[in-house]
Amino acid sequence: MIWLASFPRSGNTFFRNILFEVYGLKSSTFHQDADYFLDADYASFPFVKTHLLPSQLVPDNPDIKAVYIIRDGRDTMVSMAHHRKDIVVPGSDYYENLKAAIIAEKGSFFGGWSRNVLEWIKRADIVIRYEDLLVDLVGCAERLRTITNLPEPDARRVPVFNQLKQGIAEYGSGKGRGLDETKMLELSGKNFRKGKSGNWKEEMPEELQDLFWSYHGDVMEHLGYSRQGNIEPLNTDLDYEVIAKLGLPQQKPERKIRILVEGDKMLRSDNDGVKRYQAELLKQFSLVNRNPLSKWEFSLFAGGSILPLADCEHLLHDDFRLAVSSGDTDGRTVQKKTLFQRTELVLLNLIPDSFVMFLYRNNILMFHKTYEWLKKSVFGIIGFVVGSMNKTLAFVAGILYKLRDDSKLNKLNAVFNQFDLIHLPLQQHYYPFRKTSSPVLVTIHDFTHRFFPEHHTSININNAEKGLRFIEERGWHVLAVSQSTLQDSMRELRLPGHKLHMVYEAADRQKFSFQVNREDTRKVKEKYGIPADTPFLLSLSTIEPRKNLENTIRAFMKLAATHQGLHLNLVIAGKKGWLTNTLFTQNKLFAERVHFTGFVDDMDLSALYTESLALTYMSYYEGFGLPPLEAMSCGTPVVYSNRSSLPEIIGDAGLAADPDDVDGIMERFEQLYTQPDLRGTLSSRALKRSLDFSWRKAAIETLSVYEKIIKSRNQEEINPQ
Repeated sequence: MIWLASFPRSGNTFFRNILFEVYGLKSSTFHQDADYFLDADYASFPFVKTHLLPSQLVPDNPDIKAVYIIRDGRDTMVSMAHHRKDIVVPGSDYYENLKAAIIAEKGSFFGGWSRNVLEWIKRADIVIRYEDLLVDLVGCAERLRTITNLPEPDARRVPVFNQLKQGIAEYGSGKGRGLDETKMLELSGKNFRKGKSGNWKEEMPEELQDLFWSYHGDVMEHLGYSRQGNIEPLNTDLDYEVIAKLGLPQQKPERKIRILVEGDKMLRSDNDGVKRYQAELLKQFSLVNRNPLSKWEFSLFAGGSILPLADCEHLLHDDFRLAVSSGDTDGRTVQKKTLFQRTELVLLNLIPDSFVMFLYRNNILMFHKTYEWLKKSVFGIIGFVVGSMNKTLAFVAGILYKLRDDSKLNKLNAVFNQFDLIHLPLQQHYYPFRKTSSPVLVTIHDFTHRFFPEHHTSININNAEKGLRFIEERGWHVLAVSQSTLQDSMRELRLPGHKLHMVYEAADRQKFSFQVNREDTRKVKEKYGIPADTPFLLSLSTIEPRKNLENTIRAFMKLAATHQGLHLNLVIAGKKGWLTNTLFTQNKLFAERVHFTGFVDDMDLSALYTESLALTYMSYYEGFGLPPLEAMSCGTPVVYSNRSSLPEIIGDAGLAADPDDVDGIMERFEQLYTQPDLRGTLSSRALKRSLDFSWRKAAIETLSVYEKIIKSRNQEEINPQ
């Protein structure tokens, strides 16, 4: 017995007829539907067709060989929608059938296309692509000889699809079920509908094409199916399992390329944009790492230790839940006097870097608060007394900086030098690597500490600046996360152009997608105290001045004053950041209209994005802007600031406004509130635009940057100037 598995409407029945006609091999079926016939002795047949997931099989024996047939999922969806309309539920609506099959709510439709495909690719011994089957029927069938003894094929009996459609096929016509000839001919005509690839181009509406890709695009690319409809070469780094099971050739590399990724962010409990970036990138790299024929070998440097990435995968799948204190974090202004800066430099250099990194790693905010209090009080007095010692303090700070204990880092450096490249996800984490001779690539997310220093603590500014200065001094490579950040890097850093690179970030489509079940989204709103019966605009960000929530609230309240009886609320989701005292005091004035949820679990964000009228994101500056892209992945338009990277990422998928223009922001809110057709158009554009970004693409392009840097370094060593 061999399992012959597929997602429904993927060519399984066609393949059964090939095995019967060409090889004389009969097959049975296994299912769990009480309304359909099941052979009592199905397990005695040489092949058993099934659409169930591997875990649902009886017998559940992993040693039983399996063949899996895959097909472009869009063609499968179209065929399923017709099959349901014509056979399963005659007269049902084709469009709704198609949409339901794409979403596969709560694991319906045999687990959903992507899940069915991924689980069976792991379980199957052989994978056959339906499109290849149409080109070479016997050649694909002959691949089964690697797992079973096949009779010699009779090429004269190769079935033609139209003959199956217009005749009474052994399988797919109801033969042997007591039907008359007319019924069998009718059933054959419906089961063997077209038998070609690419039907989705004419039969799947554009908005459902985008919906399908938002749910299944990553898996489609994993199988070689492009968004345009072509079958493209598979990626040898990420698609090795599919390549092997399709029977395609693979080559073993001459040697491994060793990459060290700095990963202290992965040890922290918070979930900022940098941690999201690193976690998603490392998830892709972990797939590459599992490939026994990959040329890449990844390690993680975290907590002062170097570990194989395979030993750190538990860090990559955190659901990022965080218990956030409801207490106020900070309400201060930044001290800018030169004397305080000099005093601060002494303090920073007196504290061992290992201790600073420990505090940073463990997210001890109390250190920041205590440090700032000391700076204001104790050092304020000292500074007044010894103001004349400004130059002396600066000199002492420099001496202390040079005398730091580097013994541990010197030992680590010998190990660092064995790697072909070191990748830092944040410039603040430069310190352990300052003496390495290996090429270093640093991801730059933004320059907010330079452009808006008033929105940062002094210690954060100091650490970020040290990192940037060191990048320049050592001539390290920079990876920007957007064209806007790349342009900022060109202006702000003294580096040659060939050391500046750009790869876009992305949103995790598995987490962020349109939620169809309104009962589930209602429960999420209830969880965060959001009124169930009132539409709302959503703002999602750490609550800090740079995010410009004050003007967002002003614009919304002005809209409420302009439209008496406004049936709309503003929901602000996110943990408190710095400098928020005034904002939260104001909240008492409009508690009925503006709702603060606090931190929102990742698992709940899609529901809030889906339910919201729009995401409002009027930040003064963003290096990329993940929340807008997450919202767009759920089909939610964005009212966004016309500055930095946001116009580049969002484009026509939202409405732009000047972040300082309260009236302009209000007009954008008003447009979305009063023009539902406009919102519908923007929603479609948002989903379509979001499909241009993926972590798979980001990982492939990042690996390409690695190769470029390593190749350049090798050429420099061979041909030194």
